[in-house]
Amino acid sequence: MNNKKYKKTYKPLIAWLIGYPVIAIIIIERLSILSTKVSTLVSLIIMVISLYILMFIIYKGEYVYWINGGPNYEEAKSAGSEKRKEYAKAYLNIFLKMMLISFLYGIISLFFNFSIWMDILLISLLIIIIAFSTILIKFNK
Repeated sequence: MNNKKYKKTYKPLIAWLIGYPVIAIIIIERLSILSTKVSTLVSLIIMVISLYILMFIIYKGEYVYWINGGPNYEEAKSAGSEKRKEYAKAYLNIFLKMMLISFLYGIISLFFNFSIWMDILLISLLIIIIAFSTILIKFNK
């Protein structure tokens, strides 16, 4: 994506904001026949996947100005495509690790039958830790 085609838009973000709850509700409703544990774990995993998808959208569209604490639109535009991709890729990699850890935890939790509250607590803590770890990522022009 070159600078001439780089436009400020929030349409993909709005689509994600609408799509996430709609898709989550549809999936969770269909899984409601399963146990509460499985439904809760799937809900948590869907949330983690949706955060990864948001980072993927930011990466593909180079919408780094959506990232809180990141560059504004003008800084992102002047930095160029390679720099935007590099910055978004750092976020994408962290959120990919979060998603993989969540999947692994979900399998372990089902296998050892951890409590639902343990699932909620650990995956929520993982999201918080990942969110704080992104503070270290800086956008250098």
